[in-house]
Amino acid sequence: MPELPEVETVRRVLTQKVVNLTITDIKVKYDNIITGDVNEFKNNLIGKKITGLSRLGKFLIFNLDNGNIVSHLRMEGKYFYSNDDLDNKHVHVIFYFDNGYCLYYQDVRKFGRMEYKSNDDLYTTSPLKNVGIDPILNKKIDYRLIYDKIVSRNVAIKVTLLDQSIIAGLGNIYVDEVLFLAKVNPHRESDNVSYDEVKAIVDSTINILSKAIECKGTTIRSYTSELGVEGNFQNFLNVHTKKICPICNNKLTKDKVNGRSTYYCTMCER
Repeated sequence: MPELPEVETVRRVLTQKVVNLTITDIKVKYDNIITGDVNEFKNNLIGKKITGLSRLGKFLIFNLDNGNIVSHLRMEGKYFYSNDDLDNKHVHVIFYFDNGYCLYYQDVRKFGRMEYKSNDDLYTTSPLKNVGIDPILNKKIDYRLIYDKIVSRNVAIKVTLLDQSIIAGLGNIYVDEVLFLAKVNPHRESDNVSYDEVKAIVDSTINILSKAIECKGTTIRSYTSELGVEGNFQNFLNVHTKKICPICNNKLTKDKVNGRSTYYCTMCER
């Protein structure tokens, strides 16, 4: 699943491709990808120029000269930019540009969503109004605020960190890595985590996500290799999918937290 580093990588690559292009037409082949009325979506976008791309958590935002497209890739959403015909049964939305190129949205599982948002509504309405602190975009982190939100819950800390309304952008892989770095067991109850541990979790989150962005992500498959996007953070994973702890050489434990495969060290994570 594309998480914050993968979405940031998509944002950076697409910025080089589609900024300053005007949308001349849109084909929607699967209506459920669009949140809201499909015809309104198309009417709001055709004739608009893409002026930039931004991101909040796992949400990709196409900024237009009037309005925005908010896109969530969910499990397997991918964008392909080409002047070749890449249409296939898994392509559900096609944006046509004034330079003869197209942006193809492909999603095998059809879980991804996109919608039009006016500038006024972008951050004041769902889904972005519900997004928590983005640890990469926020340069001044309010540790106390995050601590108060975390300890107000009585579920496993891993479940809490997967909640995008607290810290935005963390998914299953990165939560395992963050908790290992912070030395916190993923099964610990959130209301039993100390302030210092929360601070370590936040600092580890910034560390892990920054490194993953530098590596262009872990699971990205959105572009062909000639565009230079090949995530390799998997080469730096400490625990997720691993068998031996890199710190104490203890055998790592693999089990499930709220149905999600979870890797951790019972010796290093308390």
